[in-house]
Amino acid sequence: MEFKAGTSKVDVTPNYGAPTRRWHLPDDRARITDIRWPLYARTVALSDSETTSTITSTEVACLYKCHLDHIRALVRDMIPVSIDEVILHCTHQHSDSFIEYEPSYDIFGINDIAFDMEYVHSIAKRVASSICLAVNALTPVTVGYASGAVEEGIASCRRALTDDGELAWRSSRPSPGLRALPRGHIDPEVGVLAFLTPDGQPLATLYNYACHPSSAGGDSPSVCSADFPGFASHMVEKCYGGTALFLHGCSGDINPAKYVRGDSIDPDDRIADARRMGQILAGEVLKTIGNIEAQDVEHFRTAGKECLLPVQTEAGDVEQCLATARKALEEWRERGADPRTALRKYVISRKLQDGHCPVTMFALSINDAAIGFIPGEPFTAFGERIKKSSDAELTLVAATCGEDPFYIPTVDAFSQGGYETGYVASPDTGEALVEQISALVSSCRRER
Repeated sequence: MEFKAGTSKVDVTPNYGAPTRRWHLPDDRARITDIRWPLYARTVALSDSETTSTITSTEVACLYKCHLDHIRALVRDMIPVSIDEVILHCTHQHSDSFIEYEPSYDIFGINDIAFDMEYVHSIAKRVASSICLAVNALTPVTVGYASGAVEEGIASCRRALTDDGELAWRSSRPSPGLRALPRGHIDPEVGVLAFLTPDGQPLATLYNYACHPSSAGGDSPSVCSADFPGFASHMVEKCYGGTALFLHGCSGDINPAKYVRGDSIDPDDRIADARRMGQILAGEVLKTIGNIEAQDVEHFRTAGKECLLPVQTEAGDVEQCLATARKALEEWRERGADPRTALRKYVISRKLQDGHCPVTMFALSINDAAIGFIPGEPFTAFGERIKKSSDAELTLVAATCGEDPFYIPTVDAFSQGGYETGYVASPDTGEALVEQISALVSSCRRER
Protein backbone atom coordinates (compact mmCIF):
# COMPACT_ATOMS: atom_id res chain seq x y z
CA MET A 1 0.00 0.00 0.00
CA GLU A 2 1.28 3.45 -0.90
CA PHE A 3 0.15 5.60 2.00
CA LYS A 4 0.43 9.37 1.99
CA ALA A 5 -0.21 12.26 4.36
CA GLY A 6 -0.24 16.02 3.98
CA THR A 7 -0.55 18.85 6.48
CA SER A 8 -1.41 22.52 6.69
CA LYS A 9 -1.72 25.22 9.31
CA VAL A 10 -3.97 28.23 8.63
CA ASP A 11 -4.42 31.26 10.89
CA VAL A 12 -7.98 31.57 12.28
CA THR A 13 -7.29 34.33 14.83
CA PRO A 14 -10.34 36.54 15.53
CA ASN A 15 -10.36 40.18 14.55
CA TYR A 16 -9.25 42.78 17.09
CA GLY A 17 -12.41 43.99 18.79
CA ALA A 18 -14.43 40.82 18.15
CA PRO A 19 -16.86 39.90 20.96
CA THR A 20 -15.45 37.42 23.47
CA ARG A 21 -17.22 34.51 25.13
CA ARG A 22 -17.98 36.71 28.15
CA TRP A 23 -21.42 38.31 27.90
CA HIS A 24 -21.63 41.73 29.54
CA LEU A 25 -24.56 44.08 29.09
CA PRO A 26 -25.26 44.80 25.39
CA ASP A 27 -23.78 48.29 25.67
CA ASP A 28 -20.67 46.91 27.37
CA ARG A 29 -19.97 43.75 25.34
CA ALA A 30 -16.53 42.30 26.18
CA ARG A 31 -14.22 42.46 23.17
CA ILE A 32 -10.83 41.05 22.26
CA THR A 33 -8.09 43.63 22.71
CA ASP A 34 -5.22 41.35 23.79
CA ILE A 35 -4.18 38.58 21.36
CA ARG A 36 -1.49 36.59 23.17
CA TRP A 37 -0.80 34.16 20.34
CA PRO A 38 -2.54 33.30 17.07
CA LEU A 39 -5.19 30.61 16.72
CA TYR A 40 -4.84 27.99 13.98
CA ALA A 41 -6.73 25.36 12.04
CA ARG A 42 -4.32 22.45 11.64
CA THR A 43 -5.17 19.68 9.17
CA VAL A 44 -3.70 16.31 8.35
CA ALA A 45 -4.89 14.59 5.17
CA LEU A 46 -4.50 10.81 4.99
CA SER A 47 -4.75 8.77 1.80
CA ASP A 48 -4.17 5.27 0.48
CA SER A 49 -5.00 4.08 -3.02
CA GLU A 50 -8.73 3.96 -2.24
CA THR A 51 -9.54 6.39 0.59
CA THR A 52 -8.75 10.01 1.35
CA SER A 53 -9.89 11.55 4.63
CA THR A 54 -8.95 14.66 6.57
CA ILE A 55 -8.74 15.57 10.26
CA THR A 56 -8.80 19.25 11.20
CA SER A 57 -8.16 20.50 14.73
CA THR A 58 -9.34 24.11 14.99
CA GLU A 59 -8.49 26.32 17.96
CA VAL A 60 -12.03 27.44 18.75
CA ALA A 61 -14.39 26.45 21.54
CA CYS A 62 -16.98 24.88 19.24
CA LEU A 63 -18.57 24.95 15.82
CA TYR A 64 -22.28 24.40 15.26
CA LYS A 65 -23.54 21.91 12.69
CA CYS A 66 -24.39 24.74 10.29
CA HIS A 67 -20.69 25.71 10.30
CA LEU A 68 -19.62 22.12 9.65
CA ASP A 69 -22.02 21.74 6.73
CA HIS A 70 -20.77 25.04 5.28
CA ILE A 71 -17.11 23.99 5.59
CA ARG A 72 -17.74 20.64 3.91
CA ALA A 73 -19.66 22.30 1.10
CA LEU A 74 -16.82 24.78 0.55
CA VAL A 75 -14.29 21.93 0.38
CA ARG A 76 -16.36 20.15 -2.26
CA ASP A 77 -16.40 23.34 -4.34
CA MET A 78 -12.74 24.26 -3.80
CA ILE A 79 -10.94 21.01 -4.63
CA PRO A 80 -11.53 18.35 -7.31
CA VAL A 81 -10.27 15.49 -5.12
CA SER A 82 -13.00 13.32 -3.61
CA ILE A 83 -12.64 13.28 0.19
CA ASP A 84 -14.36 10.37 1.92
CA GLU A 85 -14.57 11.85 5.43
CA VAL A 86 -14.01 15.48 6.44
CA ILE A 87 -13.53 15.21 10.21
CA LEU A 88 -13.72 18.50 12.10
CA HIS A 89 -12.56 18.84 15.69
CA CYS A 90 -12.48 21.83 18.06
CA THR A 91 -9.79 22.13 20.72
CA HIS A 92 -12.45 23.78 22.94
CA GLN A 93 -10.31 26.48 24.55
CA HIS A 94 -12.46 29.15 26.20
CA SER A 95 -10.45 32.30 25.43
CA ASP A 96 -11.59 33.03 21.88
CA SER A 97 -14.29 34.98 20.09
CA PHE A 98 -17.90 33.88 20.50
CA ILE A 99 -18.73 32.31 17.13
CA GLU A 100 -21.67 30.08 18.05
CA TYR A 101 -23.90 31.78 15.49
CA GLU A 102 -26.84 29.78 14.19
CA PRO A 103 -29.38 31.07 11.62
CA SER A 104 -32.23 30.50 14.08
CA TYR A 105 -30.73 33.35 16.17
CA ASP A 106 -31.75 35.85 13.48
CA ILE A 107 -35.18 36.30 15.08
CA PHE A 108 -33.58 37.67 18.27
CA GLY A 109 -31.88 40.67 16.64
CA ILE A 110 -28.62 40.12 18.53
CA ASN A 111 -26.22 39.22 15.73
CA ASP A 112 -24.37 42.54 15.50
CA ILE A 113 -23.94 42.65 19.30
CA ALA A 114 -23.20 39.00 20.07
CA PHE A 115 -20.97 38.13 17.12
CA ASP A 116 -18.38 39.46 14.73
CA MET A 117 -20.35 38.26 11.71
CA GLU A 118 -17.46 38.92 9.32
CA TYR A 119 -15.31 36.54 11.38
CA VAL A 120 -18.12 33.99 11.70
CA HIS A 121 -18.41 33.80 7.92
CA SER A 122 -14.68 33.95 7.20
CA ILE A 123 -13.61 31.19 9.59
CA ALA A 124 -15.41 28.59 7.46
CA LYS A 125 -13.34 29.62 4.44
CA ARG A 126 -10.13 29.51 6.45
CA VAL A 127 -10.83 26.00 7.78
CA ALA A 128 -11.83 24.81 4.30
CA SER A 129 -8.59 26.26 2.94
CA SER A 130 -6.60 24.33 5.55
CA ILE A 131 -8.25 21.11 4.40
CA CYS A 132 -7.58 21.75 0.72
CA LEU A 133 -3.95 22.73 1.34
CA ALA A 134 -3.32 19.52 3.27
CA VAL A 135 -4.82 17.37 0.51
CA ASN A 136 -2.67 19.13 -2.07
CA ALA A 137 0.46 18.40 0.01
CA LEU A 138 0.15 14.60 0.16
CA THR A 139 3.49 12.80 0.36
CA PRO A 140 4.55 9.22 1.30
CA VAL A 141 4.74 8.59 5.07
CA THR A 142 5.16 5.93 7.71
CA VAL A 143 3.25 5.83 11.01
CA GLY A 144 4.01 5.15 14.65
CA TYR A 145 2.11 5.40 17.92
CA ALA A 146 2.61 5.16 21.66
CA SER A 147 1.10 6.51 24.87
CA GLY A 148 2.36 8.42 27.89
CA ALA A 149 0.62 9.98 30.86
CA VAL A 150 0.28 13.25 32.76
CA GLU A 151 -0.99 12.39 36.24
CA GLU A 152 -0.34 15.72 37.96
CA GLY A 153 -0.07 19.35 36.94
CA ILE A 154 -2.91 19.77 34.43
CA ALA A 155 -6.15 17.80 34.78
CA SER A 156 -8.41 17.57 37.83
CA CYS A 157 -12.04 16.65 38.36
CA ARG A 158 -14.09 19.82 38.62
CA ARG A 159 -16.90 18.00 40.45
CA ALA A 160 -14.84 17.86 43.63
CA LEU A 161 -15.96 16.23 46.87
CA THR A 162 -15.51 18.10 50.13
CA ASP A 163 -14.39 16.47 53.39
CA ASP A 164 -18.02 15.85 54.33
CA GLY A 165 -18.79 14.21 50.99
CA GLU A 166 -20.66 17.15 49.46
CA LEU A 167 -20.32 17.98 45.78
CA ALA A 168 -18.44 21.23 45.08
CA TRP A 169 -18.14 22.63 41.55
CA ARG A 170 -14.51 23.67 41.05
CA SER A 171 -14.36 26.45 38.46
CA SER A 172 -11.23 27.14 36.46
CA ARG A 173 -10.02 29.80 38.93
CA PRO A 174 -11.18 28.38 42.27
CA SER A 175 -10.54 29.50 45.82
CA PRO A 176 -7.55 28.09 47.75
CA GLY A 177 -9.91 25.79 49.65
CA LEU A 178 -11.23 24.21 46.46
CA ARG A 179 -7.74 23.88 45.01
CA ALA A 180 -6.72 21.99 48.15
CA LEU A 181 -9.35 19.28 47.60
CA PRO A 182 -8.18 15.98 46.04
CA ARG A 183 -7.55 15.87 42.32
CA GLY A 184 -10.32 13.32 41.78
CA HIS A 185 -10.57 10.79 38.98
CA ILE A 186 -9.04 11.73 35.61
CA ASP A 187 -7.86 9.92 32.50
CA PRO A 188 -4.11 10.68 32.49
CA GLU A 189 -3.29 9.04 29.15
CA VAL A 190 -1.52 11.06 26.47
CA GLY A 191 -2.01 9.13 23.24
CA VAL A 192 0.31 10.04 20.38
CA LEU A 193 0.09 9.15 16.69
CA ALA A 194 3.00 10.31 14.50
CA PHE A 195 3.46 10.42 10.73
CA LEU A 196 7.00 10.60 9.35
CA THR A 197 8.50 10.88 5.89
CA PRO A 198 10.41 7.83 4.60
CA ASP A 199 13.71 9.41 5.72
CA GLY A 200 12.38 9.83 9.27
CA GLN A 201 11.46 13.52 9.22
CA PRO A 202 8.34 14.44 11.24
CA LEU A 203 5.32 15.47 9.21
CA ALA A 204 2.35 15.34 11.61
CA THR A 205 1.77 14.51 15.26
CA LEU A 206 -1.70 13.89 16.69
CA TYR A 207 -1.89 13.88 20.48
CA ASN A 208 -4.89 13.31 22.73
CA TYR A 209 -5.50 14.41 26.34
CA ALA A 210 -8.70 14.87 28.37
CA CYS A 211 -8.88 18.25 30.10
CA HIS A 212 -10.88 21.43 29.51
CA PRO A 213 -8.48 24.01 28.03
CA SER A 214 -9.66 26.71 30.41
CA SER A 215 -6.54 27.72 32.34
CA ALA A 216 -6.38 30.95 30.30
CA GLY A 217 -10.03 31.61 30.86
CA GLY A 218 -13.40 32.17 29.47
CA ASP A 219 -14.13 34.86 32.00
CA SER A 220 -11.16 37.05 31.05
CA PRO A 221 -12.84 39.93 29.23
CA SER A 222 -10.27 40.79 26.57
CA VAL A 223 -7.71 37.99 26.03
CA CYS A 224 -7.51 35.66 23.04
CA SER A 225 -5.31 32.58 23.30
CA ALA A 226 -5.24 28.87 22.41
CA ASP A 227 -4.71 27.99 26.09
CA PHE A 228 -2.36 25.19 27.15
CA PRO A 229 -2.95 22.96 24.05
CA GLY A 230 -1.99 25.84 21.77
CA PHE A 231 1.26 26.36 23.61
CA ALA A 232 1.91 22.60 23.67
CA SER A 233 1.40 22.33 19.91
CA HIS A 234 3.75 25.28 19.37
CA MET A 235 6.44 23.60 21.48
CA VAL A 236 6.10 20.23 19.74
CA GLU A 237 6.35 21.91 16.34
CA LYS A 238 9.43 23.92 17.35
CA CYS A 239 11.25 21.16 19.23
CA TYR A 240 10.32 18.16 17.07
CA GLY A 241 9.02 19.51 13.77
CA GLY A 242 6.03 19.01 11.52
CA THR A 243 2.47 19.99 12.41
CA ALA A 244 1.06 19.09 15.84
CA LEU A 245 -2.71 18.56 16.20
CA PHE A 246 -4.24 18.49 19.67
CA LEU A 247 -7.30 16.25 20.04
CA HIS A 248 -9.37 17.24 23.06
CA GLY A 249 -10.57 14.16 24.96
CA CYS A 250 -13.66 13.47 27.06
CA SER A 251 -13.47 16.15 29.73
CA GLY A 252 -17.00 17.24 30.52
CA ASP A 253 -16.10 16.91 34.21
CA ILE A 254 -12.39 17.72 33.97
CA ASN A 255 -10.57 21.06 34.09
CA PRO A 256 -7.18 22.42 35.28
CA ALA A 257 -8.62 24.06 38.40
CA LYS A 258 -6.55 22.27 41.03
CA TYR A 259 -3.28 23.23 39.38
CA VAL A 260 -3.75 26.92 38.59
CA ARG A 261 -1.53 29.11 40.77
CA GLY A 262 -4.02 31.42 42.37
CA ASP A 263 -7.53 32.69 41.78
CA SER A 264 -6.51 35.87 39.96
CA ILE A 265 -8.16 36.50 36.61
CA ASP A 266 -5.43 38.93 35.59
CA PRO A 267 -4.50 38.04 31.98
CA ASP A 268 -0.79 37.68 32.76
CA ASP A 269 -1.51 35.21 35.56
CA ARG A 270 -3.84 33.15 33.43
CA ILE A 271 -1.46 33.02 30.48
CA ALA A 272 1.35 31.98 32.83
CA ASP A 273 -0.74 28.98 33.90
CA ALA A 274 -1.55 28.09 30.29
CA ARG A 275 2.10 28.32 29.29
CA ARG A 276 3.25 26.16 32.22
CA MET A 277 0.61 23.49 31.56
CA GLY A 278 1.45 23.56 27.86
CA GLN A 279 5.08 22.87 28.73
CA ILE A 280 4.06 19.88 30.86
CA LEU A 281 1.88 18.42 28.10
CA ALA A 282 4.42 19.10 25.33
CA GLY A 283 7.15 17.50 27.42
CA GLU A 284 5.13 14.30 27.74
CA VAL A 285 4.30 14.29 24.03
CA LEU A 286 7.97 14.70 23.13
CA LYS A 287 9.00 11.97 25.56
CA THR A 288 6.37 9.64 24.10
CA ILE A 289 7.49 10.36 20.55
CA GLY A 290 10.91 9.06 21.60
CA ASN A 291 9.31 5.64 22.20
CA ILE A 292 7.68 5.45 18.77
CA GLU A 293 8.91 3.03 16.13
CA ALA A 294 7.77 4.03 12.65
CA GLN A 295 6.26 1.36 10.39
CA ASP A 296 4.75 1.13 6.94
CA VAL A 297 0.99 1.54 6.78
CA GLU A 298 -0.63 -1.81 5.99
CA HIS A 299 -4.19 -1.04 7.06
CA PHE A 300 -6.20 2.19 6.83
CA ARG A 301 -9.92 2.72 7.15
CA THR A 302 -12.21 5.60 8.06
CA ALA A 303 -15.96 5.67 8.48
CA GLY A 304 -18.66 8.17 9.36
CA LYS A 305 -22.16 7.48 10.60
CA GLU A 306 -25.28 9.48 11.37
CA CYS A 307 -26.40 8.52 14.87
CA LEU A 308 -29.25 9.38 17.24
CA LEU A 309 -28.63 10.10 20.93
CA PRO A 310 -31.53 10.07 23.42
CA VAL A 311 -32.01 13.30 25.35
CA GLN A 312 -34.34 14.72 27.99
CA THR A 313 -37.99 14.76 26.88
CA GLU A 314 -38.45 18.46 27.61
CA ALA A 315 -35.45 19.32 25.42
CA GLY A 316 -37.67 18.90 22.35
CA ASP A 317 -40.26 21.50 23.39
CA VAL A 318 -39.35 24.16 20.83
CA GLU A 319 -41.91 26.73 21.98
CA GLN A 320 -40.85 26.45 25.61
CA CYS A 321 -37.15 26.64 24.68
CA LEU A 322 -37.88 29.70 22.54
CA ALA A 323 -39.73 31.39 25.42
CA THR A 324 -36.87 30.58 27.80
CA ALA A 325 -34.33 32.00 25.32
CA ARG A 326 -36.33 35.23 24.98
CA LYS A 327 -36.54 35.60 28.75
CA ALA A 328 -32.78 34.93 29.09
CA LEU A 329 -32.07 37.66 26.55
CA GLU A 330 -34.30 40.08 28.46
CA GLU A 331 -32.32 39.36 31.64
CA TRP A 332 -29.09 39.85 29.70
CA ARG A 333 -30.24 43.26 28.49
CA GLU A 334 -31.45 44.27 31.96
CA ARG A 335 -28.64 43.00 34.20
CA GLY A 336 -26.02 41.21 32.11
CA ALA A 337 -27.11 37.62 32.91
CA ASP A 338 -25.46 35.10 30.57
CA PRO A 339 -28.05 33.81 28.01
CA ARG A 340 -25.86 31.25 26.24
CA THR A 341 -27.28 28.06 27.79
CA ALA A 342 -30.84 29.07 26.93
CA LEU A 343 -29.81 29.95 23.37
CA ARG A 344 -28.02 26.63 22.91
CA LYS A 345 -31.01 24.69 24.22
CA TYR A 346 -33.21 26.48 21.70
CA VAL A 347 -30.87 25.57 18.83
CA ILE A 348 -30.84 21.92 19.87
CA SER A 349 -34.63 21.77 20.37
CA ARG A 350 -35.16 22.60 16.70
CA LYS A 351 -33.14 19.61 15.48
CA LEU A 352 -34.43 16.85 17.77
CA GLN A 353 -36.23 13.87 16.30
CA ASP A 354 -38.64 11.97 18.57
CA GLY A 355 -36.61 12.65 21.70
CA HIS A 356 -33.25 12.03 20.02
CA CYS A 357 -30.49 14.36 18.88
CA PRO A 358 -28.99 13.55 15.45
CA VAL A 359 -25.19 13.67 15.44
CA THR A 360 -22.36 12.45 13.22
CA MET A 361 -19.58 10.25 14.54
CA PHE A 362 -16.37 9.16 12.84
CA ALA A 363 -13.84 6.40 13.35
CA LEU A 364 -10.35 5.82 11.99
CA SER A 365 -8.20 2.69 12.09
CA ILE A 366 -4.57 2.65 10.97
CA ASN A 367 -2.43 -0.43 11.56
CA ASP A 368 -3.00 -1.21 15.26
CA ALA A 369 -4.17 2.27 16.29
CA ALA A 370 -7.67 3.74 16.24
CA ILE A 371 -9.41 7.05 16.85
CA GLY A 372 -13.06 7.67 17.71
CA PHE A 373 -14.42 11.15 16.95
CA ILE A 374 -17.52 12.09 18.93
CA PRO A 375 -19.64 15.19 19.54
CA GLY A 376 -20.34 17.11 22.72
CA GLU A 377 -18.57 17.12 26.07
CA PRO A 378 -18.85 13.60 27.51
CA PHE A 379 -17.58 12.91 31.03
CA THR A 380 -14.15 11.31 31.17
CA ALA A 381 -15.48 7.87 32.19
CA PHE A 382 -17.06 7.51 28.77
CA GLY A 383 -13.75 8.12 27.02
CA GLU A 384 -12.11 5.45 29.15
CA ARG A 385 -14.87 2.97 28.33
CA ILE A 386 -14.57 3.62 24.60
CA LYS A 387 -10.82 3.00 24.77
CA LYS A 388 -11.28 -0.25 26.72
CA SER A 389 -13.87 -1.52 24.23
CA SER A 390 -11.37 -1.24 21.36
CA ASP A 391 -9.05 -4.11 20.43
CA ALA A 392 -6.44 -1.68 19.02
CA GLU A 393 -3.06 -1.36 20.68
CA LEU A 394 -3.73 2.37 21.07
CA THR A 395 -7.11 4.10 20.87
CA LEU A 396 -7.62 7.85 21.03
CA VAL A 397 -10.99 9.47 21.70
CA ALA A 398 -11.55 13.00 20.41
CA ALA A 399 -14.62 14.82 21.76
CA THR A 400 -16.05 18.22 20.73
CA CYS A 401 -16.02 17.12 17.09
CA GLY A 402 -18.44 19.73 15.91
CA GLU A 403 -22.21 19.43 16.16
CA ASP A 404 -24.08 21.49 18.73
CA PRO A 405 -22.29 21.33 22.09
CA PHE A 406 -23.80 19.78 25.19
CA TYR A 407 -22.56 17.98 28.28
CA ILE A 408 -22.98 14.20 28.54
CA PRO A 409 -22.79 13.25 32.24
CA THR A 410 -22.66 9.78 33.76
CA VAL A 411 -25.60 8.16 35.52
CA ASP A 412 -23.87 8.78 38.87
CA ALA A 413 -23.51 12.47 38.03
CA PHE A 414 -27.23 12.73 37.34
CA SER A 415 -27.94 11.30 40.78
CA GLN A 416 -25.60 13.91 42.32
CA GLY A 417 -26.95 16.82 40.27
CA GLY A 418 -24.86 19.84 39.37
CA TYR A 419 -24.27 22.28 36.53
CA GLU A 420 -23.66 19.77 33.72
CA THR A 421 -26.80 17.68 34.36
CA GLY A 422 -29.22 20.52 33.65
CA TYR A 423 -28.58 20.76 29.94
CA VAL A 424 -30.23 18.38 27.40
CA ALA A 425 -28.57 14.97 27.89
CA SER A 426 -30.42 12.23 29.77
CA PRO A 427 -28.96 9.34 31.81
CA ASP A 428 -29.25 7.25 28.62
CA THR A 429 -27.26 9.60 26.37
CA GLY A 430 -23.79 8.47 27.40
CA GLU A 431 -24.63 4.78 27.15
CA ALA A 432 -25.89 5.26 23.59
CA LEU A 433 -22.79 7.29 22.72
CA VAL A 434 -20.40 4.59 23.96
CA GLU A 435 -22.32 1.83 22.19
CA GLN A 436 -22.48 3.59 18.83
CA ILE A 437 -18.91 4.89 18.61
CA SER A 438 -17.51 1.59 19.89
CA ALA A 439 -19.39 -0.24 17.14
CA LEU A 440 -18.11 2.21 14.53
CA VAL A 441 -14.49 1.82 15.66
CA SER A 442 -14.94 -1.96 15.68
CA SER A 443 -16.29 -1.91 12.12
CA CYS A 444 -13.15 -0.13 10.94
CA ARG A 445 -10.98 -2.63 12.79
CA ARG A 446 -12.77 -5.67 11.35
CA GLU A 447 -11.81 -4.71 7.82
CA ARG A 448 -8.12 -5.29 8.47
